[in-house]
Amino acid sequence: MKKSILILVTAIVWLSSYAQKEHQLHEVTVIASRTTNNAEGYTTNLKGSDIAKGKPAIDVLGFLPNISRENGNFKINGLAASEIYVDGVKLSDLSELNNIPGEMIDKVQVKYLAGADHNASLSGGTIMITLRRPPEGGYYGSISANADWYKSCGFGNEGIGSMINYRYKGLSVYDNLYSGVTKIEDSSEQTMTGQDLYTFLSEISKSHGFDFRNRLSLTQQFNSGAQLGGSYLVSMYRPRPSSVSDNDGLISEVSRRENVILQEGTLRFLQPLSSRGSQMEFTADYLNRHSRNNSSYFMNSEKTASIDETDNINLWKFKADFVYPHSRSLMWKFGASAQFISSKYTPTEIVESDRFETSDIPTKTSGFTPIIYASAQGRVWKIKYSAGVNWQLNRISYKDCAVGNKSTNTQWSINPTLQVMMPFGSKMNHALMLSYKRTLSDIPYTAISSVINWSDTYNYTVGNPDLKAQSADIVMAGLSLLRNKINLTALYAHSHDRIYWQTFRSEETPDVFYTKPMNINGQGVWGFGAEWIESPAKWWRFKLSGRIEITPENTTLDGIHYNKTRFKEYFYFNNNFRFDHGWGGMLNANLEPTYRTLDRTYHAVYNVNGQVYKTFLGGNLQVALDFTPLGNRRKLDRHTGLNKVSYKYSTPVQYVGFSLTWNFSGGKNVDVNVVDGIQVYHETKDK
Repeated sequence: MKKSILILVTAIVWLSSYAQKEHQLHEVTVIASRTTNNAEGYTTNLKGSDIAKGKPAIDVLGFLPNISRENGNFKINGLAASEIYVDGVKLSDLSELNNIPGEMIDKVQVKYLAGADHNASLSGGTIMITLRRPPEGGYYGSISANADWYKSCGFGNEGIGSMINYRYKGLSVYDNLYSGVTKIEDSSEQTMTGQDLYTFLSEISKSHGFDFRNRLSLTQQFNSGAQLGGSYLVSMYRPRPSSVSDNDGLISEVSRRENVILQEGTLRFLQPLSSRGSQMEFTADYLNRHSRNNSSYFMNSEKTASIDETDNINLWKFKADFVYPHSRSLMWKFGASAQFISSKYTPTEIVESDRFETSDIPTKTSGFTPIIYASAQGRVWKIKYSAGVNWQLNRISYKDCAVGNKSTNTQWSINPTLQVMMPFGSKMNHALMLSYKRTLSDIPYTAISSVINWSDTYNYTVGNPDLKAQSADIVMAGLSLLRNKINLTALYAHSHDRIYWQTFRSEETPDVFYTKPMNINGQGVWGFGAEWIESPAKWWRFKLSGRIEITPENTTLDGIHYNKTRFKEYFYFNNNFRFDHGWGGMLNANLEPTYRTLDRTYHAVYNVNGQVYKTFLGGNLQVALDFTPLGNRRKLDRHTGLNKVSYKYSTPVQYVGFSLTWNFSGGKNVDVNVVDGIQVYHETKDK
């Protein structure tokens, strides 16, 4: 035993010495050897990896096993990622990842399913990014500027962002800042047909606005090991969207002015209880989202309707967690949380119109969600496991302030979670995975509101006060070969009280259609995925992946019974290139063939995009050019009875983006701790 330890120590010392002499060794890496599987997912070390170079963190994630980016959102094994963290900071906006150069990533931990300690609505797992220490530590960060050009509207989306990690003695400081302007212009065509209806519209949608976001986190580390931290996030969003429709010379328009302010404050205290690793953690979180919107509706340049709306949401959450390592092979975790929510919608200055329906009902909504959980993680033989259960209650109260009517709805559920993983093979470089989780979705506050949102002058959405939160049972199996070079996954999910946005025709205005969220009966979906990750050459690495979802339908909507078996497919081909003298880039392609779901048909879309970059000054300065040369945008068909609404985006996809990034670091080599808010604000929208 002593001889083995001596040999191991000698080898480590020799490798360290050799690495110091051969500075180029970290350039030649095999990503598969960096990946470690566990019961909940895997952890990948990206320090020095080619896929992390030359691109922001948001583009790096798409090259990792079992992760895909679809319509701007990340998915893990086909399920939407529930949460994404950077050094413990939970991101409320994925654009924060654009501020973080990929080279700053040390490792990424991916959990396939959210554990029992999370809200039961979180099903799709989490992505946790840990940033690396700079060579000389103390502080590190980046400053970046970007400008985009679109074929449809010219230049837009100019901004500047920065992030910094810094520590002075026991105090850690984290700050992430972004400020910019946005400009969007889309063209589209819309056709409405039926027995007594034919309408063809050409539409132009525009939006310009201002964005500002800053998160500041402070954490004090005490000599006893205790930590006390606080975090404050402020985000301001001020878009000015408008939609103009031309119906054979009849011009109609919806114009808005929106002001949204989001603030979040968090306090966190962590206290070690023993030298064996026992600890307790208390977190208190407050979030406020205040929005004020002014909407005006025009027919042939004459204002026919308008409304001023104020929406104010407050969330409070208190959480206590306890960790108790029972042995080297077993760790217990248990705790409780309680979340309170209140929202108030107030419409004012209403100018009514026979054509444009507006929401004139002031409402109040409140909710209470307590959770109690216990979980265990450990290892038996070769099998690593994570098992837990939580009890959760959702209580909704909805009040129509105009007439004083009040209704309540209470749901509760016991939600088990089980995940196991077994490595196998002579080198233990293969793994089998099996997971099960029961979910209970968040109270759909935004979907039970009385608010009416017009997307254009012929379509709007409205809430449903009678909605129930949906739940589901999920079973997932996976096979990883050659340390995640080849991954096969299978998934089955059965939903209860599924929320579906059904299309209706307005009784008052025959050429106006709207969608309303409805609870429909249980539905199961099967999913199968496969991916191949390979490096054919030192300068080239790719990920080829595909997924298919199979949904047997058995639902009746608007008197029509849907009983077909539907297929939904995705295909991705991601390529990363790394050349000499600081040059590199990527080229990605994706295809989503036509698929149908109940009364909707989503026609095929595809996209080809890429990036070319060049680094200067030892890699501290980077110039990058992003581009989209080819693609086909969405066409959507919706049916209600014998009526059909077709919406087609005709905006060119061609785009070029320019960015300039400066990375900096210095000071002492230290750890940086940050505080994360635990509130989550979800909007339930029609897509």
